[in-house]
Amino acid sequence: MYPTLFEIAGFRVDTYSVVWFIALSLAIVWVTHRLEPYGIDEYEARKIMSISFLFMLLGARAPEYFANWRMYFNNPSLLLDLNRGGLHETGALLGAFISAFVLTMLNRKVSFLKLCEAAAIPVMLSIAVGRWGCFLNGCCVGLRTKFFTGVHFPFDRAGLLRHPVQIYYSVAAFVIVAVLLAIERKIKKGRGLQNSDSIIAPLTLISYSLMRLLIDATRFRGSLIHRISKIWNYKAMACIIVPLSCIWLAYGLHKKISQRR
Repeated sequence: MYPTLFEIAGFRVDTYSVVWFIALSLAIVWVTHRLEPYGIDEYEARKIMSISFLFMLLGARAPEYFANWRMYFNNPSLLLDLNRGGLHETGALLGAFISAFVLTMLNRKVSFLKLCEAAAIPVMLSIAVGRWGCFLNGCCVGLRTKFFTGVHFPFDRAGLLRHPVQIYYSVAAFVIVAVLLAIERKIKKGRGLQNSDSIIAPLTLISYSLMRLLIDATRFRGSLIHRISKIWNYKAMACIIVPLSCIWLAYGLHKKISQRR
């Protein structure tokens, strides 16, 4: 593992932060280029995305702040220290999703559904790239295994192998991106992306949830906050996100069929 990218004059730059910064930057740039094909006002969308990005970061850090609030209250300088608790993926998605919904309700110039369509695939790309930051940092490790994919992490005793959960996430996310791009290409050849607003986004939520439900079974949960997070993820995804996303997708398919008539 390579948790430290480089260090200059006592200033340490960690690999985790750099990789996730690159991943999020790629996603933002790609979303910006996808606004026009979906018929979204770029100027108005940029304002919404800027604010949503801040709420995404807040959501990503919220579980850590909640679990260790006394420490952060006593020492606010640690609030931006990503080495303490890192970023929580589900919290980040919820933060961005909810804030974008509220902001688009206040700004009717941007369609929430279309913005979700434009952002969905880039978000999956950021997960595919960013999870390598987790792997190089040695966090989000898996359970012990004798499976051929097992990896030895430096903090474990010699001979102990764990599931490289981070790589599982990354590979699965890349596959999801490829499949969604193929589906989007077919939609574009049909009536165009401007007439589609409820296909790619719900498919992304469904595939992401299934990915987490399957892969999280191999993930090690040591601390209390991680165990609570696991329970929350399973219940939220299985009982809320997947059913609602299926309804959202059914609405999009019905709308698309109606447009062809």
